[in-house]
Amino acid sequence: MDNQQQDASCSTVKTEQNSNVEEQTKTTQQNTQRNAWFTNERLNLFLALCAIIISAASFYATYLQANAAERQVKAATWPWLEVMTGNFNEEKNLSEITFVLSNSGSGPAIVKYVKYHYNDQSYLDIYKVISACCFDTQAYETQLQTLQDDSPDINIFEAFGWIMTSASDNRLLASGSKLKLFGFKQTGFNETQWDKVNDQRFNIKTEICYCSLLEQCYLSDGRGDVKEIEQCE
Repeated sequence: MDNQQQDASCSTVKTEQNSNVEEQTKTTQQNTQRNAWFTNERLNLFLALCAIIISAASFYATYLQANAAERQVKAATWPWLEVMTGNFNEEKNLSEITFVLSNSGSGPAIVKYVKYHYNDQSYLDIYKVISACCFDTQAYETQLQTLQDDSPDINIFEAFGWIMTSASDNRLLASGSKLKLFGFKQTGFNETQWDKVNDQRFNIKTEICYCSLLEQCYLSDGRGDVKEIEQCE
């Protein structure tokens, strides 16, 4: 009876030892499999992917910073041109029709040209648009010149009222500055002509093409509609 109990005990111990050996073998195989998957090649690939991701993120951050800096420079040098018209000069306290080009932007503008439109026609010469809308400027000038010849001691053109203009092409207009494109004061001699221009001045449209110092060009109708273009033609 004792021998049978000893044999059973020995059998149990052997079974437990076999189980422990099997578990150790499985654990060793699993560790071997893990070590086989986590090779140097895969580690290098993982590190390379991390480096690519970091580089891409750095590039994107640099791009955003450069884009923001470009926008800041553009905003700091952005000109905004508009044309305002009036019929009274407060400084001189007299009736005067004016067309004034002003730069309300933050940077200077290089004015390439100013065009005038009236009845679907375009004009680069302000005298021609006034002749088309209002009165014959050449005949009016001839009248004044005749009077000037008869009275050389008097500035007839100033006293009787002549059209005063300023050249605008290829002009540099600083931020906050103005340029009087057209001036026509009212006198007792030119009331008919003055009234005609005053009636039609809002029908005279303008087109201004100008560029910033960064060579970014814009086309404006002089009344707030501005669009960016490649260049002034």
